Amino acid sequence: MLPVSVKAQKIYQFEKPGKWSISNRVDACEGQVDEPVFTKNLNTIGEWFHQNHPMMKAIKGFDLQLELENSCYSESHQRPCDYSYQGSVYFSFQLFSIENGKEQKWIVEPPQWKIRVNSAWSGHGTNFGGLDGYRVQEDDPKLEVALNNAVSKISEYFCVFELEKEIAPGIRLYKDDNLVVFNPDRPDYWIPVTVKEVMQDKMNYWKIKPNDKMVYDHFVNEYQKFTPDELNSLAYNGSEDPIIDVSAKPEGLQIMRFNPEYWDRSLPKPAVQFMTMHYPKMNKAESEEHFKNNGHPDYGQLMMNSIKLEELVELISRKK
Repeated sequence: MLPVSVKAQKIYQFEKPGKWSISNRVDACEGQVDEPVFTKNLNTIGEWFHQNHPMMKAIKGFDLQLELENSCYSESHQRPCDYSYQGSVYFSFQLFSIENGKEQKWIVEPPQWKIRVNSAWSGHGTNFGGLDGYRVQEDDPKLEVALNNAVSKISEYFCVFELEKEIAPGIRLYKDDNLVVFNPDRPDYWIPVTVKEVMQDKMNYWKIKPNDKMVYDHFVNEYQKFTPDELNSLAYNGSEDPIIDVSAKPEGLQIMRFNPEYWDRSLPKPAVQFMTMHYPKMNKAESEEHFKNNGHPDYGQLMMNSIKLEELVELISRKK
């Protein structure tokens, strides 16, 4: 039982019964997404928690709003590494409280915990990005396809935190509290890349941009400083040159990309094949400090601490 919490004249009511509801924000993305099927699959994830998690079966202290959402970004449907529909399942904890004698419910930006579905953008470290694609007001229309393709190629790279623990087949925990749920019968979902690959893709981008020849020349100059062995070495983030930011020295996070071969393309695009989520691991002192500072527990931690992690792999679709 959680204690009654008083914070800034706000008294949280942790024993007040709550209810479960669903907010569906799945979009058809102008015909690119089979909305009914993907909505059903995302809801299946939420219902698994609803039926298997003690806190969800007997809701107290909040109304739980399950929010279903998907991505309509064009690159999410065009890159080889993004075969499946991408979406998110949000668990929003709309906490009950009494403030100045009035009953309240935290509706606007309440505490949340989420699961990312089929996303090649999450579960790891920093994504490579920040580069301009084609700009209508500034760039030659003839460069539109080449620029956008170059940016898309670079955006496939990301940094990966070190593996912390192999929890079970299909369940891996990485540093910085990143939990990945996957099909262990498929090829590796992240694959390493070489210094040469990353450098050449970056040079290709700057070569296309006519007003940035100085940057391109700088990349060419730095590229030539690498030895053949270094160019063929695994790529790591970090460099003495912040513009290059790629190294053959295993001192920073390893650079990888999502493996297009991981996806089972015999399954329909709405199928759930890959999930990532935040897995907080606070000790008792940290949990008490969080409660002291916020007036309520870390609900993400409560979600993860009361389930058998190895059972999450049941939510991954497989060919029958």
